[in-house]
Amino acid sequence: MHLITQIHKTLLPHAVFDLHFSPRDQSQFAIATSAASVSLYRLEYSSPKAPSSIVHLTTIPVHEDPSIPALYLSWLPPPPLLAGDKRVKHSHGRDHSPSQLSTDGFAVSFSDGRVSIFHTNPPSHDFSKESMTEIVLPGEPIEVWFTTFHYGRSLSGEEHLTLFSGDDFGGLRVHEFAGDGDEGSRMLWDDGQFTAQTMEVTVGRKHYGAGVTAILPLFTEGGETVLLTGSYDEYLRVYKFTGRGSVLAEERLGGGVWRLKIIREVEDEILALEWPSRTGRSRSYLVLASCMHAGGRIVRVTCSLGSEGDAPRVGSWSIETLAQFTEHESMNYASDIWRGREEGETQGDPLLCVSSSFYDKRVCIWKAKV
Repeated sequence: MHLITQIHKTLLPHAVFDLHFSPRDQSQFAIATSAASVSLYRLEYSSPKAPSSIVHLTTIPVHEDPSIPALYLSWLPPPPLLAGDKRVKHSHGRDHSPSQLSTDGFAVSFSDGRVSIFHTNPPSHDFSKESMTEIVLPGEPIEVWFTTFHYGRSLSGEEHLTLFSGDDFGGLRVHEFAGDGDEGSRMLWDDGQFTAQTMEVTVGRKHYGAGVTAILPLFTEGGETVLLTGSYDEYLRVYKFTGRGSVLAEERLGGGVWRLKIIREVEDEILALEWPSRTGRSRSYLVLASCMHAGGRIVRVTCSLGSEGDAPRVGSWSIETLAQFTEHESMNYASDIWRGREEGETQGDPLLCVSSSFYDKRVCIWKAKV
């Protein structure tokens, strides 16, 4: 029997559209609000595993018009792991440097089509409107529902930062941050730590029947980035971005795919092919999807590679629904997986899931055997 117990409550004068914990400090989180602001908070702990209260740190106005809601927030990820750095695991297993000298900040999207990046200026890491630098990335005059950063590897082997965003017109917009000298770009950072420029590319509108509401980068190989995308049109898609974009696989999940979250990733499994003398490999992802009026879904996304040595980008992709939860009576906008382990639990035990719905104000705990 699993129960949810309220430990602390903070009353706010506005709605909260999004919440994310910092990748640098797991006790700190930020919210995007309906009052065109981003507020930072910290969890205070009475013991190492028992948070006892929420402490407000600061509130940053992020739009000159306070009536424009901030819809989504994504933290700037730490830089890739450098030689000699202590390893820190972040999104589905990637190593990043924990260096506190690197630029910190976040991107935030708005209902008027704007995406803004707010970043600190090392050695100062003060989060305030006065001390942070704002970069405005204008877009179409429509809601931008999602934005996310991703570190990828170019053909030359260099790590580069990309910002993806999805709007209500079904557009997938990409800002690539590269080195000096890229034509058609402009300076983003020049603080002695991270010099970058941004080039805007708009792709994907012809591939979506409605707004793009979720973007989950999986990996970048040879200059090609593979993403999972969700849309109001009820489809989960495997999408390859190479400058123009193409759909590698798609599956209708029965409701608008509002949010996606990787549960776990399995790389380089050996496959037996039809020919006895040959073997292949697969890369698969177990994904939790929040599907609005259809409830929660757990899906497996798999890339099957033709033979040993093939690059991941040339594999065939498939999407399979493994479990669903349909007890919500209104829009399922947020879901997550319990990452802890109770005594005696093993990897093969059912997943413990938490999902919520909007109009009926429900939070549900459920298990899925996958």
